[in-house]
This record gives sequence, C-alpha cells and structure tokens, in this order.
Amino acid sequence: MNRAVEILGILRKGMESMLGDRDSIRVNYLRIFNFDQKRVSLRMEVSENGCQPLPMGRIDVFEIPTNNGRMTCRCILTELATGQSEKVILRLKDSGQREQECEKVFFFFRKILSIPEVKPLDGGFADSSRGAHRQDPAVSD
Repeated sequence: MNRAVEILGILRKGMESMLGDRDSIRVNYLRIFNFDQKRVSLRMEVSENGCQPLPMGRIDVFEIPTNNGRMTCRCILTELATGQSEKVILRLKDSGQREQECEKVFFFFRKILSIPEVKPLDGGFADSSRGAHRQDPAVSD
C-alpha cells in the first residue's frame, strides 16, 4: 500500500496546484485506509467562498503487483454529488510516466470543478522520495 499512499500524495499536490489561483475554492481532504481490501482512499470536500463544505469526489487506489518491475495501480474515481464513477489504471514505471498517468485523474476532477487545463501542473512528480537519496547542499572543502 506504500505506492498507493505515494500516488494519493501526488494527486493531492496536483489538486492543490490546480486550485492554486482560485482563492474562493477550498478543498478539504480525508485519507482513508482499508487494510482488508488493500485500498487507500482520498475523500475530498469543496467549499466556495467560505460556505459549508460539500462532498466533491473520492479516489480509491488499489495496488496491483506485477512481475516486470512496473507498479500498477487501479483507481476508482467517484463524483460524490452524482455518484458517477470512472475506473483508471495507472502504470507507474518512472516519474515521466507517472506524470502522464496521473493526468488521467486530474482530467476527471477538472470536469467536476469546471477548471480549464493548465500546464504545467505540479503534482510533485520530481519530489517523489521513492528510491531517491536525499541530497545535502554541497559542503565546501
């Protein structure tokens, strides 16, 4: 479930980046773990102009193990107001592919919030700590 948590972190950063210039919209996030089903979910509520938060959407992420070294996640995207859902498979081999695959999820939530597509979208793809080593500032000799 580690990869699923990482994906939700990327998606959350991407959502915050998407809404960065819209001060009137605020999104509240709730991360839910279901260890029996090996699922991690992110539930989102949106409030406009300080009004009462309304349910917006939910992302359920299930890790699918593979033998070829690629991590694959199955996502179910649900718009909570209408109950409309969409299934997406994310294939995650490297950060470039991860960015491309996560764009599928961002597209779904752009439709819900009526947000035009804006590039570049910062989902924290380069900041992923998975397999990366921390680089300290250069020490002078």
